[in-house]
Amino acid sequence: MDAARTSGRALSRTRLLALALALVAVAGLVVGVVAVVRGPQIPAYADVASRQDVRAAAEKFATSVNTYDVKDLDPYVARVEPLLTDELASQFEASTKDLLSQFADAGIVSKGTVEQVAIESIDDDSAELLAAITVATEPADVQVGQPRLRWRIALVREGDRWLVDSFSNVTVESGATPAPSATPSAEGDGS
Repeated sequence: MDAARTSGRALSRTRLLALALALVAVAGLVVGVVAVVRGPQIPAYADVASRQDVRAAAEKFATSVNTYDVKDLDPYVARVEPLLTDELASQFEASTKDLLSQFADAGIVSKGTVEQVAIESIDDDSAELLAAITVATEPADVQVGQPRLRWRIALVREGDRWLVDSFSNVTVESGATPAPSATPSAEGDGS
């Protein structure tokens, strides 16, 4: 009788172990299926595609906003507005036509070229970038603004699109030290 009890306990331990292993296997399978269905969860700062998307959005904006013909502003506004958040788009439309129409007599045509874009910060729904832009105008003797711009561009994600939420000029410090004086100072002449 003792042999029957011992083999019964051994059999139940074996069944218990098999059941536990089966549950672990099923749980692993469920986790695997969920991971495949969800896809990889890569943070935006590490995701190469997100980084390329924010760079492309910043480049398209900086090029578009600096490329215009003051005699034909409607296509300009229509091209730039979709790149902006609703709030910035309404500010842009209100100020742009008034500002640029002042130069209609000069017939200015501007072309912006993005030289470089660098991502300062990025997360799942926002990004900050720095952009270097060169602006060429015709006629060449009339320049509206600076020929070389440095901008900080803030983007936000709305759905699957990155939109410009704000942008501002970045002042570039020359970093130059003052030139030495040709005449010695009173402190340094040893008197």
